[in-house]
Amino acid sequence: MRLLFGLRVLVVVAGVAQMTACGDASGPKIGPPAHVALVTGDAQPSSEVGTKLPLPLTIKVTDAQGQNVSAATVVWNTASGSFSASTSLTNVEGTASVEWTLGPLAGTQTATATVAGIPPVTFTHRAVAGPIAQIILTRDTVELLGIGDSFRMTARPADRFGNNVPNGSTVESSDPSIVTAENFGVGAILTAHAASATVAITASSGSIVKTGTVIVLPPPCQSGSSAFNLAVGEVATLSGVAASEFCVQGTAGGAEFTAIPFYSDQTGSLLRLSISTGGTTIGASPNWLSVPRFQLLRSVFTPRIQQDEAFETELRERSRRELTPMIPAARLIRQRGGGRFGLSVQVPQIGDLMQLNANATSACTNARMRTGRVAAITARAIVVTDTANPANGFSDADFQSFGVTFDTLVYPVDTENFGEPTDIDANQRAILFFTRTVNELTPPNQNSYVGGFFFSRDLFPKTATAGVDACATSNVAEMFYLLVPDPDGVINQNVRSTDFVRTVTAGILAHEFQHLINASRHLYVTTGNSAFEESFLDEGLAHMAEELAFYRASGLAPRQNISAAAVQSSQRISGAFSTFGVANILRYREFLISALSSSPYASNSNITTRGAIWAFLRYAADRRGGLESSTWFQLANPPVGSRGIQNLTHVFGADLASWVRDWGVANYADDFVPALAALATNPSWDFRSTVAFLNQGSFPLATQQIDSVTITPVTIADGASGYLRFGVKPGGVGGGRITSRGAPVPSGFSLSILRTK
Repeated sequence: MRLLFGLRVLVVVAGVAQMTACGDASGPKIGPPAHVALVTGDAQPSSEVGTKLPLPLTIKVTDAQGQNVSAATVVWNTASGSFSASTSLTNVEGTASVEWTLGPLAGTQTATATVAGIPPVTFTHRAVAGPIAQIILTRDTVELLGIGDSFRMTARPADRFGNNVPNGSTVESSDPSIVTAENFGVGAILTAHAASATVAITASSGSIVKTGTVIVLPPPCQSGSSAFNLAVGEVATLSGVAASEFCVQGTAGGAEFTAIPFYSDQTGSLLRLSISTGGTTIGASPNWLSVPRFQLLRSVFTPRIQQDEAFETELRERSRRELTPMIPAARLIRQRGGGRFGLSVQVPQIGDLMQLNANATSACTNARMRTGRVAAITARAIVVTDTANPANGFSDADFQSFGVTFDTLVYPVDTENFGEPTDIDANQRAILFFTRTVNELTPPNQNSYVGGFFFSRDLFPKTATAGVDACATSNVAEMFYLLVPDPDGVINQNVRSTDFVRTVTAGILAHEFQHLINASRHLYVTTGNSAFEESFLDEGLAHMAEELAFYRASGLAPRQNISAAAVQSSQRISGAFSTFGVANILRYREFLISALSSSPYASNSNITTRGAIWAFLRYAADRRGGLESSTWFQLANPPVGSRGIQNLTHVFGADLASWVRDWGVANYADDFVPALAALATNPSWDFRSTVAFLNQGSFPLATQQIDSVTITPVTIADGASGYLRFGVKPGGVGGGRITSRGAPVPSGFSLSILRTK
């Protein structure tokens, strides 16, 4: 009987356990967290920075049926401020709370509450500045260069965290006979009226006071200052704070100099300079530096419409932006042999039709299919013409000729210097697609043209495999797109003669093929890198490909100081220059026009940057010496984590800034000032003559006189140089002082002093 009773108890317990597990009339089973909702604490009335909000932040967690979920872990996050706890558990009502102390920055602050597996909810709050606790000056110590120099000093009322407080301020000088303060609400214009003096300034707002110092510097090159004694063509270089004063010795017959300021911090910032000579200098000879020193020869080159490079700039950026995240997936698919990579592709026959996506503005969506006819096949090229191209364009013989040019000139030059491309379509050739799509990229009635493009989307797999993303609109081929003749201006009323398109196409082939090589090797060969090359360097190497093709086609070579006379010396050379050289010289000209604001490593690839990076790469390769192809191969095939400036540094050395500085001197002085040291020259090109040859006889690098009486302002971009001319009296010593916004020049600043006469 006792045993039977025990069995009955076990049966009852088991039944209760089963009912608990399966649910019964007491209510449904509570599921996992499915929803998080704000309860209190969001959008409370504005509070002072650094204070705790009056109401806690509270959320509620429920399951899919709306039932409260207890014991759910809530993670609290904020970019500003702190919580009473970083995590908390929901109670039986499904709620959890924390207290939020605001961060120090005025403005909108946010906090999030996250439960695993559910999108977070966000609390927002407007934090306002606290009461005034300090005055923040632009600079506690200001340096003025001398009488007449001024500085706009802000005296900003702020709370204890530095947030602006909307109070006015007043600035006063302890000695207005030396420095005056002209107030403007939250600061003052400080102006020097005497030299070699120091005064205190006092800024006040209510009861809050801040004291600063103004130092009016003495004139430069006084007794005790060291002066450089330079021969004509000799350069002295000062760096950092040492460049705040420069002094040079005159000669019995007088002497003239050019001060070349250079700045580099590799952040893209601007440097504003003020220069004063204190009356120690005189003017340089009027305009003598702009007189051409060669006999201008009659140009044999037909004027060309300008190439529009804005489109390609945006295309390179779009490729980096949209396709870089897909690089790991593309490599994985190729390793698995998916996405059409594993297929054996048959080489088409002449006359075959191909369907190609020619959309130039979308990477992996919105395919714009074109029908192309195979017009020519050579050892390295499949030449395809869009069946919708305008009439009276290239013949099949022309297309065959382009294929031969690609085989015999472009392919060997680019591969010898940058490496072999991949062959993802297994046909051992590049597709040259001549399509009206390229013409359509130029708006109506423009005096510019897009010559062609390469789109790295075509190197990506078309179909996904094993859940890995792919690029659905890829052509899965090594290919690029080229301009076509349009003699009647059918496309956007832009006439493109057959002769014109024929002339520019070979250079575009060299340019775009380098892009293809660079992208394909970054994608599938140098696989330690997870992104394509920076745009400025990718474009610089593509322009270098044009120059290398010029050497091969002309029979000339680097380091021959090629002049305007040389490029006209034979039909072979002038033809090669017209096809492969003119565009680079014209881009360099655009850089010279804007030298103060342009840099070879600016974070863009506009025409001035293109001109700068091409010319700098040429200078750097000449300076580095050795086997030149190794320079280009290393830049096109960088080590892990090396792109852009890091890539340049890897190849040319850690002191890249000094190379750019010396190149800035060469841009001005080479083939112009005699007896230059090698580092101040461009060995491969006589730019003074070749640029002037294409620029109606003038060399457009702007210079300016340093004013011997007043302050000379100069603003230069990161990586840029300026050119400031001055003279020194016979037998005297002259020079200047330099400040940057009322402070000593920064560490990234250097100054080269070149004696020119």
